[in-house]
Amino acid sequence: MATIRDVAKAAGVSVATVSKIINNKGEASPETIARVQQVIQKLHYRPNSIAKSLSKRRSNLIALLIPTLNNPFFPELVREIEAAANQKGFHIFLCNTDDDRHKVKYYLDSILSHYACAAIINSLYVESEDLDRLESQGILTLTIDRAQFSHPYSAISVDHQSGAKKAVSHLLDQGCRKIIHLSGPKGQMSSIDRLSGYQEALNAFNPDLPQKVVYAHFDLFSGYQSIQSLIQSGFLFDGIFCSDDALALGAMRACLEAGFKIPDQVKIVGYDNILFSRYVTPSLSTISQHMKEMGNLAITEIISLMQQPNAKPKKIRLQPDLVIRESSTQLRGNHHE
Repeated sequence: MATIRDVAKAAGVSVATVSKIINNKGEASPETIARVQQVIQKLHYRPNSIAKSLSKRRSNLIALLIPTLNNPFFPELVREIEAAANQKGFHIFLCNTDDDRHKVKYYLDSILSHYACAAIINSLYVESEDLDRLESQGILTLTIDRAQFSHPYSAISVDHQSGAKKAVSHLLDQGCRKIIHLSGPKGQMSSIDRLSGYQEALNAFNPDLPQKVVYAHFDLFSGYQSIQSLIQSGFLFDGIFCSDDALALGAMRACLEAGFKIPDQVKIVGYDNILFSRYVTPSLSTISQHMKEMGNLAITEIISLMQQPNAKPKKIRLQPDLVIRESSTQLRGNHHE
């Protein structure tokens, strides 16, 4: 699907000139108008009426691209964003990309054809050119966390290195000295940041402490299988820091099946603070990314950009917090939530 930028490039004029010609605003020479119209026909460009809809507040659909529904974190994040959107009179168009570039392209086209007023994007497979395309069609964009690349648009990120450091420091405070890091896929920015936090915490405490990193997928089975294999190999450990709660719940199951007592023999800390983490036995210590705050901030920023078209996009960085529960310490009385 051709964009207004494609038309401008082929016609040798600016995007603003193409926009003015399409909307019959401003002046242009007859030759320029004819050239632009010829390119529009050649490229089969279809002008998007979203800009007009925005000015008249007729569009209330916000697209939300997420990487998967298999990880419990993302359905919970969707719920928080949807609640915040609904409260402000907007609806969510959910796009589950399954971390597949082909599906990302499909949903980008769908966002345009559904005349969404904005897009909130959490995906490893969205590129800066995709954001340019949406913005050129009048669709406001905001990225969350996974879309960690340099771009001029609004973004919400989480300081995962700080979160990981808090988790590992807690395990060290609880007496752990052989701490495994059950990481997400190698090379992903969120995995890299959490690995850095793990290493920083151990090195600050004692550079001579052993470090062990096991790479896995962000799901229950991968967490279970990874720790089960490690136990069967005879590797000794007394603490596990997991890159997300799904991995942690799988790791916990493997430890319990092997006869380890949690937290007496093995202490475990996850990451995300999903709902399940509160109700498993033992309840899971974890790092909260403040999903509710993230959802509210995303919708607030989108609305701000709508109301102030010339406002500078914001780069918001959230600080995660440690939530201590039974998997990492013997708690008495009320649990820390």
